[in-house]
Amino acid sequence: MTLVVETPSGYGAERRYVLDVVLGDWLGLEWRLEQADRSDVRIRLDGDENARRVVVPESLFGTRVEDWLAPASLPAAPIARLAVDDPGSTALRPGQPIPVLYGATPPARALVTPDPDGMTLGVDVFGGVFFLLSRYEEAVLVDRDRYGRFPAAASTTGSADLIVTPVADAYVEVLWLAFERLWPRLRRRDRSYEVLLSHDVDDPLAVLGRRPADVARQFAADLVLRRSPGLAGRRAHSLLARRADHRRDPHNTFDLLMRTSERHGLRAAFYFQSHTRTDVASGALYTLGHPWIRELIGRVHERGHEVGYHAGFGTYRDPERTATEFAGLREVAERQGVHQDRWGGRQHYLQWTLSTWRNWEAAGLAYDSTVAYADAVGFRTGTSREFPVFDLAGRRPSTLRERPLQVMDVTLFGYMSLSPDAAFAAVSRIADECRRYRGTLGILWHNDSHLRTVREQRWYAALVERMSSV
Repeated sequence: MTLVVETPSGYGAERRYVLDVVLGDWLGLEWRLEQADRSDVRIRLDGDENARRVVVPESLFGTRVEDWLAPASLPAAPIARLAVDDPGSTALRPGQPIPVLYGATPPARALVTPDPDGMTLGVDVFGGVFFLLSRYEEAVLVDRDRYGRFPAAASTTGSADLIVTPVADAYVEVLWLAFERLWPRLRRRDRSYEVLLSHDVDDPLAVLGRRPADVARQFAADLVLRRSPGLAGRRAHSLLARRADHRRDPHNTFDLLMRTSERHGLRAAFYFQSHTRTDVASGALYTLGHPWIRELIGRVHERGHEVGYHAGFGTYRDPERTATEFAGLREVAERQGVHQDRWGGRQHYLQWTLSTWRNWEAAGLAYDSTVAYADAVGFRTGTSREFPVFDLAGRRPSTLRERPLQVMDVTLFGYMSLSPDAAFAAVSRIADECRRYRGTLGILWHNDSHLRTVREQRWYAALVERMSSV
């Protein structure tokens, strides 16, 4: 069964990309594109004797060429919301308000309206999904924080308090609702909820790369600020045994992290930085030449977890350094017996800009998992699904894929300053959305962050157990 998609001309590469993501990659449907002299998008099922069709408004791809990637093409505020009364078998809830980033002109009164010839949608599904996945607004807006990162509050969904809703996933459900009503024999790709745990290895040992005086200051902080004599004792033991025994080092939580994942049948990813001796001289904490780090890489792989690349600070705008660092990590990992079909990872500090995807593709990486907000948990790309990325500047699909990430420990306890109970509730809310749309919950937890005490370790174990349950 093949869907025939009739569209206006213009923005051919962008249009084909988003049609392939939504209809092919996500829904698993066969489709073909036909251009027509029209002002909307019409979808019909090849061979349907009743010639029924789904009409989707054309908004973003109806933008004048001179306004493309300009403020005039951004969604207009305030963002309208529409709902459906009967969601059918979709993940939508009755009465659930869906934001209309781009819609019909004049504005529609309903998301899905039946008519004698089929169904008419009130939202530009394909334009909205493209806007979110391509990070279109980040090519237009100049807002950045001190690390060069796009802040959540500057985004369309962040400012409209929609960051905790996977808007692109909701749009796919609206489209499927129309398909389901017209062609009940059509079948979509089956998907299931999953959890992806990943760990950026910035600071693998509390004593590695530090002078005794630095460890002493941390020792004092354990006693005075954290009020944990046990943690101070472990740190002192690690300092005294720094060349031999790292088992009690406060940052050596790798066995704990792997055990927690394994208890729930999860394959975690550990992303390692690829520093040189020059980097260490300028402040980096470890090199891949350190024997304990090499042994750790091998141990992660032997236990069935993934080894990946954690790009150094500032590399998000540096294609040469990205390629050099990744090649160095892969060489060391392969010497430890690590052979993987797919290599991916994440930028340090979640530094990312549109050209970062191009750098990663050129370096030979298969996926990235950086595109989340540092200052708020939620759906920066509007989806809980992995997707192939689009190069806005080159106007072409990339071979690189973006892997979901919605939650980082530093975001919860640092930028958002949440209590443990509030953090648990915030992650649960994101997880519930991922479950609803049968997507992927991506969690980043650092080995050296909020795992130092028994209480923190138990909290993390409870979090993973709750998020992994279906």
